[in-house]
Amino acid sequence: MTAGKKIIGCIGTGNMGSAIMLRLATGLDPALLMIYDKDTARSDTLSRGAGISVSSTPQSLAAESGVVIIAVKPDAVPAVIGEIRGALKPGAIIVSIAAGVSIAAIEVLTGSPMKIVRVMPNTPSMVGEGMSVLSPNDHVDEQSLLEVEQIFSKIGRVTVLPEKLMDAVTGLSGSGPAYVFTFIQALADGGVKLGIPRDKAIMLAAQTVLGSAKYVLESGEDPAALRGRVTSPGGTTIEGIHVLERSGFSGIVMDAVEKAAQKSQKLGER
Repeated sequence: MTAGKKIIGCIGTGNMGSAIMLRLATGLDPALLMIYDKDTARSDTLSRGAGISVSSTPQSLAAESGVVIIAVKPDAVPAVIGEIRGALKPGAIIVSIAAGVSIAAIEVLTGSPMKIVRVMPNTPSMVGEGMSVLSPNDHVDEQSLLEVEQIFSKIGRVTVLPEKLMDAVTGLSGSGPAYVFTFIQALADGGVKLGIPRDKAIMLAAQTVLGSAKYVLESGEDPAALRGRVTSPGGTTIEGIHVLERSGFSGIVMDAVEKAAQKSQKLGER
């Protein structure tokens, strides 16, 4: 491995772990990246495609990495940390993207003071447009947090929030893509009902959502203000908005976020 530079290791090469490492491989020396997966076929495929080194054991990955990303299912986290805790380098940063696994639970598993950052990414990370929320523990210094922010900025936008808001984050941005997919499907179905071919209707719906989201982010304006600009007096848009609001559209979406957050909280209590 490259001397004098911090190696980023990832345990677990499922959808999210692979997305993170593939994006990192486009901007970093692959010699600074390392992966491990008990499914060697998965890790070997990722290695061949991106030139990332494969570790033979999680312990050897931990021994060489300055940042260790734990990208396994929540129920596998205790076993993984049990395997690597004795091999971690001094000052290493543990980054967990396992949903519902609290920082306190990880601290208990490590058995000693460690830099730990809990992260909630979402599925648009697969195309580099994800939203990742970071929550560090008290041992994470400013430079270490910046390093983790730089890693996740490769797969989209990043923000830092207190861990107490992670269930809310799960309900909003973690589960949010499914709500948006449902909305896109409904928009497309409306177009199909009116005679637009399905493939064209899906493209119209998806691009409309993409462009609208980009407009919100780049303008920095409140979505309500932007909606007002599209809604001309006596026009077509206000007719559609009236139907949505009469049907409780905004309240339904708010309820969905709240219910998903409550479910996340229950899962974390197990």
